[in-house]
Amino acid sequence: MARSVEGKQKAIASLFLSTLIWGVSFPVIKIALNEVDPLLFVGVRFILASLLVIAYLSITRKPIRRLLKGRVLWILGITNGVGFAMETYGMGFTTASKASLLVNVNVVFMAIFSSLLLGERLSPRGKLGILLGLLGVFLTTTGGELSVLRSGSAVGDAIIFAGGIVWAYSMIYNKKAATQEGLTPMEVTESMILTSTVALLPFLPLSSFKFDLTPLSVSAMVYVALLCTVVAFFLFYKALQTLTVVNSGMVMLFEIVIAIGVSFLFLGETLLPVGVLGGVLIAVGILLVS
Repeated sequence: MARSVEGKQKAIASLFLSTLIWGVSFPVIKIALNEVDPLLFVGVRFILASLLVIAYLSITRKPIRRLLKGRVLWILGITNGVGFAMETYGMGFTTASKASLLVNVNVVFMAIFSSLLLGERLSPRGKLGILLGLLGVFLTTTGGELSVLRSGSAVGDAIIFAGGIVWAYSMIYNKKAATQEGLTPMEVTESMILTSTVALLPFLPLSSFKFDLTPLSVSAMVYVALLCTVVAFFLFYKALQTLTVVNSGMVMLFEIVIAIGVSFLFLGETLLPVGVLGGVLIAVGILLVS
């Protein structure tokens, strides 16, 4: 029993670290989109990550074919790639803080999909945790004012929100890939990167191919390709072997707190005092679900 609790604590710690990396990515991407076309940015991000994976597999002489077999791995890659394309494109029209809210509201859909497709049962305590977490998300991002949600482009917001639902569905296949395909967390990471890259290629012709090579755009690309795509996803899949889909979704809500804090410091996006209360509610919600 003690070993089981310790394993869960390690999984949560691993997921927190990946959440920290992803939370910082929202303002990083927002800044980079001033110099790079959104669809080109996400495409190059995964192409670079794929080159790293291929180089690693070549050096270690591990076969690539095994990572490209099976319905689960391809559905994972396609839904993940489409979700990233929608999020990155939509961020060109809204704030980094609001984008983090619209993406992470998908925890509600995660609960629905995991119940329907994985048979994961959620206790009354867990349901209360989700409600408190979502309330915390709302307060942290909007300061309790619905009018904030009308800022920016409604189309961009809708695209990001729809991308969040796609990701919620993708989480089902993330879970299956991490636990049912006989792959290590690193192998699932490699497979996801390769298949997601294939899914993103059709979006490239839709871009303007604008890419100003500056220290800012290059460093942002390195951050998202290496840390966000390779390192963070490896930590995520390692955690997903132990945690349920809903547990993972709740912990990942801390992305919003991180994204808002960094956006406040470096982008001047307003952080209202009521956001502190929202952060506390998110923390309580995570404890209840976990």
